[in-house]
Amino acid sequence: MPIEAVRSFRLGLTVALALVIAYGSGNAVPYLAPLLAFVLTIQPSPPMPPGKLLVIALALGVMLGLGLLVAPLVEHYPLIGIILVAVGLFVSAQLSLGGDKAAVGTLLAAGLTLVSAIGVVSLAAAQALVLSLVGAVITAVVSQWLVYPLFPEPPGVGNGAAQPSNAEAPNDLRKRAWKSVLIALPAYLFLLTNPTGNTPIMMKSIVLSQTGTGQGTRAAGIELLSATCLGGIVAIALWFGLKLAPTLWLFGLWTVLAFALIGGQVYRPARTRFSAQFWMDTGVTVLILLGPAVADSANGKDPYQGFLFRFGLFLLAAVYAWATMSFLDRLERSNARSNLMKTEAGAIR
Repeated sequence: MPIEAVRSFRLGLTVALALVIAYGSGNAVPYLAPLLAFVLTIQPSPPMPPGKLLVIALALGVMLGLGLLVAPLVEHYPLIGIILVAVGLFVSAQLSLGGDKAAVGTLLAAGLTLVSAIGVVSLAAAQALVLSLVGAVITAVVSQWLVYPLFPEPPGVGNGAAQPSNAEAPNDLRKRAWKSVLIALPAYLFLLTNPTGNTPIMMKSIVLSQTGTGQGTRAAGIELLSATCLGGIVAIALWFGLKLAPTLWLFGLWTVLAFALIGGQVYRPARTRFSAQFWMDTGVTVLILLGPAVADSANGKDPYQGFLFRFGLFLLAAVYAWATMSFLDRLERSNARSNLMKTEAGAIR
């Protein structure tokens, strides 16, 4: 079997198994487990060993617990609380953009923002969310343990390049991290208006803010909007497929098919004009859109109205991210030209 097919099937099965376990076990935010499984498995390497998983789960529990301490500050001293959240987003962006800790950085940003916002409404609900987030990590890694032996990496094959390289100079990394904060922080302020209802837009903004494509601003913006639209189309297709027989196992089978196909594009991006990052953003959008729609249906709400509302917000978030990147890039180029002209003027004198 070609290596690309091995990796695609492994990705699809891991995401689907995490989804089945999370929904079957009654996780409070079940779509987080397949989302983390997708982020962890997209890089074709063996799953983390049990010892490392235990250390990461405990460390994340402690870090996410800090969100419980930030919540009273956000409620009673908003400026201080929001500044602390901004610092946390900066640290999480450096983790996501600076190496192979993308899942840890994403989870830290999600936990800090969601836990602190929900903690303003109810500390008990925030504590339950911390447990759900840690449980999502464990579910994702356990799913990797179960699937990886069926589709292991062949001996002597490198990890490939399932995702773009994010290696950057420290100064460039700091600039990217601050851009990430500027993209995610407005979504956090919007989250505070309705912590339980605006969770998906916060997750989408975190993913957008921590995407380092290395492309030009125009190309990156087109990919952000295109990936959001395609993710919405795939989510709709999965939703109507699920309506044929709304069972958990069929949900898992549709997920295997969808993410195996997405994986095929991630691992062979030369087949299309879109990059691997585009297909990764598409997969994330599918999970963030589909999970709340399923929850709406289970809770007796109108899933179509909720889907359209969230999809519209996702498009607005993508446009805002594009506009922010464009503005900051133009400002940076303007400063560079100004500094160059000052240097040349000094050299003439």
